[in-house]
Amino acid sequence: MSLGSQMFKGMAWSAIERLSVQAVQFVIGIILARILTPKEYGIIGILLVFIVISNVFIDSGFTKALIQKQKRTEADISTVFWFNILISIICYLLLWISAPFIAEFYDLTDLTLLLRVISFSLIINALFTIPITLLTIDLDFKAISKINLIATIISGIIAVYFAYTGFGVWALVIQIMARSTFTAVLTWFLIKWRPLFVFSKLSIKELFSYGSKLLASSLLNTTVNNFYALFIAKLISTKDLGFYTRGTQFSDMVFGILSAVLDSVLLPGLSTIQDQRELLIKYTRTIIKSTALFTIPIFLFLAILAEPLIKVLLTEKWLPAVPIMQIFCVARLVTVISGININLLYVIGRTDLALRQNYFKIVIRVVAFIIALKYGIYYIALAELISTFIHFFINSYYPGKIMNYGALNQIKDISKIIFISILIVLISFVLMQVIDNEILQLCIIPIIMIFLYISLIRWFKIPEYFQLMIRIKTLLR
Repeated sequence: MSLGSQMFKGMAWSAIERLSVQAVQFVIGIILARILTPKEYGIIGILLVFIVISNVFIDSGFTKALIQKQKRTEADISTVFWFNILISIICYLLLWISAPFIAEFYDLTDLTLLLRVISFSLIINALFTIPITLLTIDLDFKAISKINLIATIISGIIAVYFAYTGFGVWALVIQIMARSTFTAVLTWFLIKWRPLFVFSKLSIKELFSYGSKLLASSLLNTTVNNFYALFIAKLISTKDLGFYTRGTQFSDMVFGILSAVLDSVLLPGLSTIQDQRELLIKYTRTIIKSTALFTIPIFLFLAILAEPLIKVLLTEKWLPAVPIMQIFCVARLVTVISGININLLYVIGRTDLALRQNYFKIVIRVVAFIIALKYGIYYIALAELISTFIHFFINSYYPGKIMNYGALNQIKDISKIIFISILIVLISFVLMQVIDNEILQLCIIPIIMIFLYISLIRWFKIPEYFQLMIRIKTLLR
């Protein structure tokens, strides 16, 4: 099987996994949002900041280092496994100690126990990180799909039960804990690998040269991505944080699917041709154009349908989240394309360049956030959108310099897709004014949008569309 076919098959299974998991989470999320309040979502938003940042320390960039390293040994794999366990325990103890101070800072007494319970998921997550990484290296997304889907369904049902019985924010905490637990159990049940009782200093030293820069880069990104929640909750209100979190949820759901599919396949797939520069550029161009074919229309369509979606699915109490959702839909479509450039630097082993870029991006985001903070959550979202556009040009700088495939070439490659998508959005906007009923808008407009989009893609003869159709037919056979 050719690399292109193998990567497409991996992407297909990864897409199935993400779509199925996100579909379940979407339904569960709607049910929970109708039961719980914006303030309760704001509280879980605060808790998740500390969990997400801790997870960056636990991984330390070593899992990606394992994927990128072509001659990895059992000692390498087992060493990273035990390292992850050790760091997860340290992070858990630090959060346990600091929980009362965090609760006092936000003037939320319940936060102490909530943080101490939810942070135990860090240790559980560390147990299955390496087994999942091994499945990723083998491009075995079928197994990953089974694990994640089963864990998501069971944990979702448990969360809905506790929400209905009046547990409030604890329902969301229980959901996170249950999902981690079931993922760990299912992973160890399905995978044959078992760690050796070794801890190699040489393995840590070799992997650290790649992983340390990735750790610094990920830590900067994750911290800035999540400090919004900390400041919104403290300086504006926990309720506004709930609206902000919910407003980003639809776009982040789609973004999560697309970025997870790309991240899981690009590094292990393209790493096999990391020394063949022309072939690497060829595959990258195809990936960017094929990704844009789906990404741009999906996010723009979602933005145009934001208000009826939130009204029908979440009820009118969540309407303040509509502008946030629309802004983030545009921001996330740029981020998906932008992220391919970062993966390209990881593939060729230049995590130092990715880290260097991050310094500039962090400064831009922090300055934009500080300026926007005093004006409220809508301006904070706009600041994020502006930062995202600037980040695209920063992320594509080194691919342009090293491979002569920078921002302008990438925009040129997807210009027809951008034009077609904007045209369809304008038509849809007119239809939104004609059709009054939200249910009818959600039923009729997406069908018209999809029909027009595919028709124009075929009329403009976008080659990636026809290539994808051939690959899909082959895969189905």
